[in-house]
Amino acid sequence: MKKELAILIMLILLVSCTSSRQPTKETQPENYRYGNQGLRISFVQNMPPYRVFDTDELNTVIEIENLGAYTTTGIADRIYLSGFDPAILTGIKTSGEPIPVLEGKGPYISRGVTDRIQIKGTPAMLSAQNIDKYPLKLLATACYEYETIASANICIDADPYKITTTEKACTPQTVSMSGGQGAPIAVTNVGVEASPGITRLQIDISNTGGGEVFKPGIDTMQRCSPYTSGLGFEEIDYVQVYDVSMPGYSIINSCKPLDQGYLRLINGRATMYCNINTAGQSVYTTPVTIKLAYGYKNVIFKDIEILSIQ
Repeated sequence: MKKELAILIMLILLVSCTSSRQPTKETQPENYRYGNQGLRISFVQNMPPYRVFDTDELNTVIEIENLGAYTTTGIADRIYLSGFDPAILTGIKTSGEPIPVLEGKGPYISRGVTDRIQIKGTPAMLSAQNIDKYPLKLLATACYEYETIASANICIDADPYKITTTEKACTPQTVSMSGGQGAPIAVTNVGVEASPGITRLQIDISNTGGGEVFKPGIDTMQRCSPYTSGLGFEEIDYVQVYDVSMPGYSIINSCKPLDQGYLRLINGRATMYCNINTAGQSVYTTPVTIKLAYGYKNVIFKDIEILSIQ
């Protein structure tokens, strides 16, 4: 009995020691700002099927997964179905369906939230219109607001031409940021050019998500709908540069070329130039953080047929 009691006490102590250890690798915070996608949309299999009879309801289910690091909260975020004749397929709202709040990846969350949206439509009786079948390309359009936060450790050298007999802490050079920041708009490079008293940054930005980027805002989000006149030239391919900052202060006022805080992308790319006043400073490594906000549009499609039952 004493022997069994001793074994039990040892087991309790072992469990206690195990539970008091440091968190395992799986529970440690990880770099979650990676990847080049925001929301990914897809048709759930057989919803709708490739063939639908005109006596059946057209039941469409769209799966939405947040692959990025930003939690969507836009009140104007919408999913739209289009690509059909409203005289043949009725009951689908032109105002779209709201996209729910979808939590993105985080320090302890390796994947964002996935949700589903159901949209139902009613086919007209094709035989009454002397139609045997009606083929269509069903389009699902997601319009949503998203953000990018990119941070790069850069070298500051206030006097790069100064002759010194000691080794410097770092050397100013371009920082490559391949792999994205968990968003469809990515900062790909931060170039660093040091001169006495000032460090110049060249910040390269790319649309890597495969969709269309546009200025954020309620008005532009509504014009993202396929049922409107669409976004204008002065709205497409713009991102809002929310901030460019160093620890403790912002340098966004030095950044160019910005048009009322917006940066224009050409062929999916843009470059922004910013200055850091380094007078009286030494040589050290410090992070620069870039924050971008924008609207984003993804479109997928599925070929289906509505068949007459008669």
